[in-house]
Amino acid sequence: MKYPVSKLGLMLMIAALMSACATSYQPVPPFTPVDIDAGGYALKTQNVVVVLDASSSMEDGYQQWKKFDIATAVVRNMVQTVPADLGIKSGLRTFGHDPLFSRKTTLLIDGMGDFDKVATEKALSAVSKAGGTSPLARAIDGAATDLAGLDGKHALIIVTDGKSMGMAPVASATAIKKTYGDNLCFYPILVGDAADGQKLMDEIAHIGGCGFAINADDLASGQQMADYVRKIFIGDMIDSDGDGVADAMDKCPGTPVGVKVDAVGCPLDSDKDGVPDYLDKCPGTPAGVKVDSTGCPLDSDGDGVPDSLDKCPETPAGLKVDASGCPLAALGAGATSWTFNDIKFEVAKADIQPSSYEILDKFAAALGANPQLKVVVEGHTDSTGARSFNMDLSQRRAQAMVDYLVGKGVSPSRLSAKGYGPDRPIADNGTKLGRSKNRRVQFTKVD
Repeated sequence: MKYPVSKLGLMLMIAALMSACATSYQPVPPFTPVDIDAGGYALKTQNVVVVLDASSSMEDGYQQWKKFDIATAVVRNMVQTVPADLGIKSGLRTFGHDPLFSRKTTLLIDGMGDFDKVATEKALSAVSKAGGTSPLARAIDGAATDLAGLDGKHALIIVTDGKSMGMAPVASATAIKKTYGDNLCFYPILVGDAADGQKLMDEIAHIGGCGFAINADDLASGQQMADYVRKIFIGDMIDSDGDGVADAMDKCPGTPVGVKVDAVGCPLDSDKDGVPDYLDKCPGTPAGVKVDSTGCPLDSDGDGVPDSLDKCPETPAGLKVDASGCPLAALGAGATSWTFNDIKFEVAKADIQPSSYEILDKFAAALGANPQLKVVVEGHTDSTGARSFNMDLSQRRAQAMVDYLVGKGVSPSRLSAKGYGPDRPIADNGTKLGRSKNRRVQFTKVD
């Protein structure tokens, strides 16, 4: 049986259909997270509580979506973006609630602990529908308890439309800020465009003194969300030694405090000798000069003349040298003969006493430094005893010294031995002092 339909009834049916279409909300757009590489950066925030508005006003539409769907998508996208290994502690708290989900005004649905993407997603998925009143103030009070006992910096992220909440959230935000001081920042996210909601979010951000308010519309893309996460959690690049160069670029980690460094974090080495300025006791070393661990030019023979200027390397220790490091100057510059009374021999023998080796070593070094020099090694005695004995003894002693010098590397062609016995006295043999002066060794230059 057919029933007539009046014109008015038909219009009501059409209106109902149009109304049903008008309230048919679309699923939130797909989201592709952008990876964040936090390596080498300091962690700005160690602990975060996300407060999600699950009150009845969030079931209202905004653009083509439900506000609650937008809010949960923002939280979900944030969870996908935060690096899993960032090392933060997190918790997720809701307020409002559909009575079928819970009659409590606020719940910590994901307890504070090490950030876990899977656990947070599971907790978020359990809240499928919004409802109830808007006790944001109680949720903020609950967050104060959630953060208790945690070290480091804290972030409170509030995702809400901010509608019909009055001033109670402002009082709660003021109270939690007083509890945690500079360790707490607020980051409210407004869902929708309610003027009173925007005003509330701005006021809460202002109370924090750090952090900022933002609209969910500005977190829609992966890059926008990545930038938001960076601002909250990622600080400056780590500079462990405090030299002004981040660890990731520092080629000389562990530089002592206060030491000036170059662009790659290495201590300055102005003279490029391989020893940094702060350790260099000889700054300004010429390029190419080899230096020791203190930055001073090497002086291998220890004569006070650096190797780079030393024309007579390997000078024996203790021998005085000239500006070029050569020891002949110690025997008298420009001299033609050198006399020694302290070269000793065994009594009536030609055996050189060990105490005389140092003198002969120095003379050998002088000859080595002046390869053009040829000398006659002269032996002289006093007049005590037979002349023939003294003549033979002085010759043997002169030859013994020649042999010693040859043993030290002096060419035999540059040396000759001559014994004069008592024939060339330089003092009175009638006195003890005179005789001691006559007993001598003399090196005479040969032209």
